Amino acid sequence: MRTIGVRLAILSLLVLLAALVLGWAPLLPAALVVLGALYATQLRVDDTALDGSAAVFAAGLIVTAELGYWSLEERERIEADRGEPLRRLAFVALLGVGSLLVAAAGLALSAVVRACGIAVDFVGAAAAAAALVGIAVFARSKPQR
Repeated sequence: MRTIGVRLAILSLLVLLAALVLGWAPLLPAALVVLGALYATQLRVDDTALDGSAAVFAAGLIVTAELGYWSLEERERIEADRGEPLRRLAFVALLGVGSLLVAAAGLALSAVVRACGIAVDFVGAAAAAAALVGIAVFARSKPQR
C-alpha cells in the first residue's frame, strides 16, 4: 500500500505543478482531492485514530488551494492596489489558522461525542449540503471593483 500511496502523492504533486505551470485552474482541485483521498484512505487502511495531524493536513490543503489560485491569478496583468499582496497574504495566513482551529475543534468534538444513528447521519448530510451551498454561492458572487 505504501508504494501505491507514494505514487499517488507524486502524481498529485505533478498534477499540481502542471496546473501552476500551464495555468489550468481545473487541475488544481483535482490534485488536492487526490491528496485528501490518499490521506483518508491511509487512515482507513492503517486503522489509525484521528489526531492533530488531520487538522494540520486539512489546513495545509486549504492554504495550498488558496496559494495555488493566487498564483494563477497573478498571471493576469492587472494593476493591484498598493499593499494588496500583503493583505492577501495576511488573509491566507488567517484562513490557514482559522481552518486549523475549526478542524481541531471538530476532531476534539468527535472524540468526546460518540453518537450514531439516523439523526447524526442527517445532521452530517445537512452540514455537508450547507457547506456545498455556501461554496456555490461564494463562487458565483463576483467582487465589485
